[in-house]
Amino acid sequence: MKAGVLKAVNEFHYEDVELGALASGDVRIRVAAAGICGSDIHKMQGHWKYQLPMITGHEFAGVVEEIGSDVQKFKKGDRVAVAPLIPCYECYYCRSGQYQMCEEYTMTGTHRYGGFAEYCDAPQENIIPIGDDLSFESAAMIEPLAVASHGVIGIEPKVGDIVAIFGLGTIGLLTLEWLKLAGVKKIIGIDIDENKLIEAKKRGCTHMINPLKEDLVEKVNEYTDGMGVDISMECAGSKITEEQCLLITRKQGKIGYQGIAYSDVTLKQEAFENIFRRECTIKGFWNSYSSPFPGKEWFNSVDYLRNGMLKISDMISHRFELADLQRAFNIAVNREESYNKIMIYPNGIEFAQRN
Repeated sequence: MKAGVLKAVNEFHYEDVELGALASGDVRIRVAAAGICGSDIHKMQGHWKYQLPMITGHEFAGVVEEIGSDVQKFKKGDRVAVAPLIPCYECYYCRSGQYQMCEEYTMTGTHRYGGFAEYCDAPQENIIPIGDDLSFESAAMIEPLAVASHGVIGIEPKVGDIVAIFGLGTIGLLTLEWLKLAGVKKIIGIDIDENKLIEAKKRGCTHMINPLKEDLVEKVNEYTDGMGVDISMECAGSKITEEQCLLITRKQGKIGYQGIAYSDVTLKQEAFENIFRRECTIKGFWNSYSSPFPGKEWFNSVDYLRNGMLKISDMISHRFELADLQRAFNIAVNREESYNKIMIYPNGIEFAQRN
């Protein structure tokens, strides 16, 4: 099969890779669409290490090509998405149904070959049916949609809350979608990319702030009658925004951290003191899983997409064939141009659209 093989940091080779024997409990998927994740970009900047060479890609969907001898729930031709985390099912956290906390997990696209290839194998427990009416582009975005859902479910917004979202990339915009479904009407979008602010406004943010052009705290106080926001959701993974959340959240407000910190976060005295002086609740959200595996985050995402309550395929800004994987990553890693979700089509765009 053809694959985009990562040989070094941001060095992809488009080449032939031999398909191994299919494990008895695995499903072989012909990949239709696979998205580039924000974590992929940070890995390409040297923040995390892969076991190289590696076929990356953990946001993908496709068609069942073959099933292992022990697989009973799926058949050739089924249209499916894939949950990439493979829990051990034996540690304390797995036995407690907290699969995102698994001590010995492996990850498709990090520890085993992922979706930037014509075919990918995954355990049958990780396969999610998507039906015949959901596009592969939308299905390939179920993974980040489930990540956003995990954070919104955990932060427990209430009707009438004022929520700030830091970082309006994929996770930030999908968090926006879930907040709207939860009944939140006043949502402040915060980003330094004007194109992302424009996109967030189109999707329902009621107020926009670019901290490079406006005083963040002053504008939030203006929009909240001096109270601060009820909830801050940090989706940028920046040490600057990770501190700013503590400056704009009201007394007894809540802060949800979803963005990954790639450097030390040093807090100014005022920001740190706000945690206890304002009695803020701080919660972190890792990944997208719950019980029964892979969890309500995944099943709800499929249901809401299929019934039309969520529409997300229009978030795709760039589309590339697999042979152009390096070009796609160069845009994302080097920020050659503004982008949102970049989608790869390992078996060609026509295959993804035809099936």
